[in-house]
Amino acid sequence: MTPTVRTFRAPDSASALAAVKAALGPDAVILSTQTVDGGLFRRPEVEITAAVEPVAPPSRRPAAAVRPAPPPPPARPPDDAVHDELRLLRRSVEETRRALAAVTLETRAGRELQLPPAGAEVYARLAGRGVEPALAEGLVRSALELAGPDAGRVLSAVRDLLGERLVPCRAPWLHDGRHVIAVVGPTGVGKTTTLAKMAARALLETRKRVAFVTLDTYRVGATEQLARYGEIMNVPVLVARDRGELAGALERLADADLVLVDTAGRSSPEDVARQAALVRTIPRVQLHLVASAATGAQELAGVADRYRALRPDRLVVTKVDEAVGPGGILSASVRICRPISCVTDGQRVPEDIHAFTGPELVTLVAGQ
Repeated sequence: MTPTVRTFRAPDSASALAAVKAALGPDAVILSTQTVDGGLFRRPEVEITAAVEPVAPPSRRPAAAVRPAPPPPPARPPDDAVHDELRLLRRSVEETRRALAAVTLETRAGRELQLPPAGAEVYARLAGRGVEPALAEGLVRSALELAGPDAGRVLSAVRDLLGERLVPCRAPWLHDGRHVIAVVGPTGVGKTTTLAKMAARALLETRKRVAFVTLDTYRVGATEQLARYGEIMNVPVLVARDRGELAGALERLADADLVLVDTAGRSSPEDVARQAALVRTIPRVQLHLVASAATGAQELAGVADRYRALRPDRLVVTKVDEAVGPGGILSASVRICRPISCVTDGQRVPEDIHAFTGPELVTLVAGQ
């Protein structure tokens, strides 16, 4: 029998989840959840898509009374014409700004860096994508030695060099056996949302038994945010404040295939080291450093330097959709020197998380 699939919208997650349960019952499976822009004059809404398998009634049993489903939420009206016009205007201004910046960068590269025209063109391309100037210059000079003065060959050589520095790995939600992942990184980079995306992908693609543990008892509302994700996905969420509680939580979750550990964003070296020491008490834990592409190359380099002493096993790049120059991720990658496990580019759970291939990572930095 064909499952029933429906989409619900509400002002917040709790209301949307209540609508799902009222319409489809407690056995409904959450397929996706995302925040939907309400347009110029409406607040954003939470949209949940859920499904339920129909159950055929046993023979000779009278059919139970069916509760009428609540009316579907009103369809989202088309974007206001003024909103569309403003969006097009912003895009046009941004494209003009980038074109002017590229010309300026290419002129500077030829005059100040004394690069030949082919090298200056590729340098301007990389810098315009947000690559740190020193890294862009180093790549171009190495490529010129390998490829000569032809711009096409220089760009191809740069892409090969980037491929050596941007190494992908297996998606974190696809590992076999029991797997424990802990995320660390500054406040606001999207650690909690990234864990929710990993969990949803594991539930949908591999049917793993997933659980959350949060060590983030510093931020107001942090535990509640993860608890909402856990409720929507029907997975346990445990809170640990110290080493003893963390060990107890892991013992209670011994039957989980994938345990995802959230941490607070800390800034001082002492707090970062203390948090790392706590996380490293977890047997065979895999530590993922989460960094936002939207912060730019200089900040990404600083994040990598602050967290390098933790010896992270993987790098996660978030908020690519908000980055003016996504090439800045190279600054973190070359300093951490660890594989990039996944990339996120939006707030939708689980759609906006991807395990990029090597060529896709190169394109993210250097463009098409």
